[in-house]
Amino acid sequence: MMMQPAMFRYRFGGPGLPEWEMSDYECVYFVTVYFHEKHRTYSSEKLMQSMIRRIKNGEAEVSLKPLHRHTPRCISMPVYGPYDAPSAVVLATAREVAQTRLNEIQQGFVEIDMDLLFGREH
Repeated sequence: MMMQPAMFRYRFGGPGLPEWEMSDYECVYFVTVYFHEKHRTYSSEKLMQSMIRRIKNGEAEVSLKPLHRHTPRCISMPVYGPYDAPSAVVLATAREVAQTRLNEIQQGFVEIDMDLLFGREH
């Protein structure tokens, strides 16, 4: 199976962070936040801060598939949880996952793939 491009990638080379891994014990949910073209100028850090705020405000979508390869201008993060977890539990976990990504971005290890998020500029 071919690996799809990841939304988050290491800044200093190497492959993107794994999209997700399958588990017999947990379900993989995807929490998606949509952005506008005006957000293209945002840094990875600012985008993640916005994502955390919008998850807290209920402006996020929970699905069973990543949407960022099929829908323009969105970030879909994998979130692991029990099968049949309520959306509130998935979103609470997503805030923690997003905070971890923000910390990795602030430390300079990770960035958001802006070409995947917004498409290539012409």
